[in-house]
Amino acid sequence: MKKLSLLPVAAVVGLLFFQGTTKPEVENYPIHPELTPDMPANIKAIVDQKCYGCHNAESKNEKGKEKLDWDAFEASKKSKQMATKGKITEALEEGDMPPKKFLEMKPEGKLTEAELATLLEWSRGKKKGEN
Repeated sequence: MKKLSLLPVAAVVGLLFFQGTTKPEVENYPIHPELTPDMPANIKAIVDQKCYGCHNAESKNEKGKEKLDWDAFEASKKSKQMATKGKITEALEEGDMPPKKFLEMKPEGKLTEAELATLLEWSRGKKKGEN
């Protein structure tokens, strides 16, 4: 009988102990790391300047936003980002992006060799200098 009467006391002590133990507050601590966008600033700059106009949720280019929506990309899980990066790599390697028809109207949308190389490194998941 006496053992049973100690059970409620142990429960209260346990609750009080665990109530004070929490994760330390760290600035920018990701709650869900799989939802953290995987786009460095240099990539975002290229995308904003050369890709985003056709590949966003508000674009009038239905085909472009259907193929790739950068807003959805940034909000997606890392596994989906990896699959999308594979498609981006393929399109860049085949010279499909930006499309030739688009470049006829907006030649300033052409990727420079440096921009193309930077995007390919990122989409392939390589760091500068890796082969």
